[in-house]
Amino acid sequence: MTNWVRSGVVQGAPELVGELCGDYLRLARASGIPDDPMRNPDMPISVKALLDFLDQAASKLHCEAFGLRLGQYQNFSLFGQLAPLLNSATTIGEMLQDLVSCFPFHTQGMIVGIFPSGSGVMITYEIAYGGGGIQRQPIELGCSVLVQELRRQKHNWQPQEVYFRHAAPIDISWHRKILGDNVFYNSDRNAIYIEPEFLLQKTLEGDVKTHSSLAQQLIGGSADESILVTRVEALVRAMLPYAIFNLSTAAKMLRISTRTLQRRLAENDTSISQIIENVKFDLSKSYLSESSLTVAEIAEILQFSETSALSRAVNRWHNASPREVRAIAKLAHLDST
Repeated sequence: MTNWVRSGVVQGAPELVGELCGDYLRLARASGIPDDPMRNPDMPISVKALLDFLDQAASKLHCEAFGLRLGQYQNFSLFGQLAPLLNSATTIGEMLQDLVSCFPFHTQGMIVGIFPSGSGVMITYEIAYGGGGIQRQPIELGCSVLVQELRRQKHNWQPQEVYFRHAAPIDISWHRKILGDNVFYNSDRNAIYIEPEFLLQKTLEGDVKTHSSLAQQLIGGSADESILVTRVEALVRAMLPYAIFNLSTAAKMLRISTRTLQRRLAENDTSISQIIENVKFDLSKSYLSESSLTVAEIAEILQFSETSALSRAVNRWHNASPREVRAIAKLAHLDST
């Protein structure tokens, strides 16, 4: 199944490509991105096309921070009908919770999660299973957009901690400029830490009555089964490095019975074990292609009992050894440049 996203997600791309002395139309048409993304920002484009465009733009324009810089051209208006709900939230914490709850209505090709961390929260961001492509650029784009909005809410706000699964770029000057000094690479998640006092801060346009009405419309009836599957996947991605994740754990976190969750997943032709397998498949390729983690470290993060178990799984999934997957990715990157 193709995952879609609004074309407004590439708002600012023509301007940034021009600033970098590139040919936006050539890059856009090669990837299937609209010539003028803001002519109809609600036009659906495939997540695959978006990932391809971002990767090609970064490569052809020799700008490792392309996605990160593109996020500074954007704001929450890219979420279309969700924007009024997000803007009417009364606190930063409420706005972030709305973002997580409603993000599957924006796209199911990407996953946003919110998880307690100390006295604050971690906002996580992932490409959903099957998205394909190099994930560095869209992940950094999403993080950049969020930081841009939070900085609009509080002038000069800077995230205390930012984590990326991928390796550090050669030049981290743009990362420091936009995200600050506390950016950690080769991590077990893509996440931004939000401190507790900021979660309680009032938003600039908060309106209790408007927010309540919009929340009932957008969140109140969100029982769509495919959204449930997306939420289970988000939990697997967040929990995988830290705990054994199973049907019981998922049901408890989703506040439904184990039997109900099993039935609803089965109605979607999937299961908790299949979702875990899909996530491990996806992350194995991402880590091998984009991080500098050792195979042993990747095996530990993905909860394989030993390195050889990961190697067997990678051979089964990709018909190649971990070393070969890594070498193929490196050659593909060299060819694209």
